[in-house]
Amino acid sequence: MAESPSRKPNKTQIPRKSKTAFVCSGGAAKAGAFHLGVALALQEKGFRFKGGLKHENASSPEPAKDNQAVTVQDSAGREISIYVGSSAGSIICAYLACGYSLSQVIDTFVGKKKSEIGENEGKLLKRLTYTTMFAIRKDIGLLGMWNAMTDKSPENESASPAIGRFISLLAKGSYENIFKWKWLKLSGIFSTSGIERYMREDVLPSNDFQNYASDLFVVATQLNHSKKVVFGKYNYSPPNDDKTVVYTNTTSIADACAASTALPPIYTPYPIENERGHKVYYFDGEIRDTLSTHVGFDAGADLIISSYSHQPYHFSREIGSLHQFGIPSIMIQAIYLLVERKIQAAITTQERNKAAIDATSRFFKENNLPDELRLKCLDLLERKLGYKSGVDYIYIHPHPNDHQMFFGDHFNLTVSKMGEIVKLGFRCAVDVLRRYEFE
Repeated sequence: MAESPSRKPNKTQIPRKSKTAFVCSGGAAKAGAFHLGVALALQEKGFRFKGGLKHENASSPEPAKDNQAVTVQDSAGREISIYVGSSAGSIICAYLACGYSLSQVIDTFVGKKKSEIGENEGKLLKRLTYTTMFAIRKDIGLLGMWNAMTDKSPENESASPAIGRFISLLAKGSYENIFKWKWLKLSGIFSTSGIERYMREDVLPSNDFQNYASDLFVVATQLNHSKKVVFGKYNYSPPNDDKTVVYTNTTSIADACAASTALPPIYTPYPIENERGHKVYYFDGEIRDTLSTHVGFDAGADLIISSYSHQPYHFSREIGSLHQFGIPSIMIQAIYLLVERKIQAAITTQERNKAAIDATSRFFKENNLPDELRLKCLDLLERKLGYKSGVDYIYIHPHPNDHQMFFGDHFNLTVSKMGEIVKLGFRCAVDVLRRYEFE
């Protein structure tokens, strides 16, 4: 029996927006594939991804007037023109900002061959390979890595192999010395220099943020300071005088992506030379914040769509307890729980700020206080809270029962696995987007 219209769940109404931001989290290759699925669902919902160099967009259609209807073909009201990426999300955002179509990117990642690409589908992107993703550090090389892991050096030629040295330290009760052990002093096994080269040589038509029609932001964390650094074309003042956030416009896109993807302890921190010629080291963009939605807000977006792949496991009889899957699954669960807590805390803060502003507005109206005074008060509150009325947030992430997503390898680039995660991201996004009605 068909459900009557009156019994259908109410959808959240999203009014016509002037600027939309797409925020993509990290999570290695698995997250990248998930973001592609989310982007595909957004495209089917009528959103259009603005990309390409500025001169290439000179003939782009003008934004629709307020009294014109928004369609899939004329989606000015649903044009995504701000991209905010951390770690793997920075690479996906860079693809979109460059102007590559979703079909081009997905065809590359799911293994479509050049001969299978139609004339109107554009060029086939070069695949991101394991050798690109895991570049050996040039400063130590393979021999240096082996010597460090076996604790051999010119000063210690007769040192025992790594496992023997480890057992020896345990036997002597030198537990703290284990953490001072030479191979644990490596700052990272691999380098993201391969990612920098891949972006610079095979992806980016220009390595300068300033040359793109859309606004691309790449988030990284400064290693030797408690600062999150946002690379882009602007040099904003820190939001709400936040000394832990810095905007800079002096870095290339490829360097920014390499810095943002330097996940410890797999990758060594990535150095970028500053204006004074000093090397500043950066690592993963999500160390401080998992989702930098505030960057979209700072850039003037009034609709911010966030995609993230960190979803803690929820018990099911089919899978059982995680303790039986060993240390890797337990560690992933611990990390995901920490990430989820940070995301939920940010969402809760947004909701509380909105409730406080709405309550203040109602108080003025119910007591017949001057409207001019109400607006001044609301403006002051919004500036102090770092909140703006009329900004909507949509969060897309895997379902708790998506066990395939939880147990999936983070760095698996095989065609079949990438294709499965793209489909999963698409389904998750469709489930979320059907709760909203867009004007």
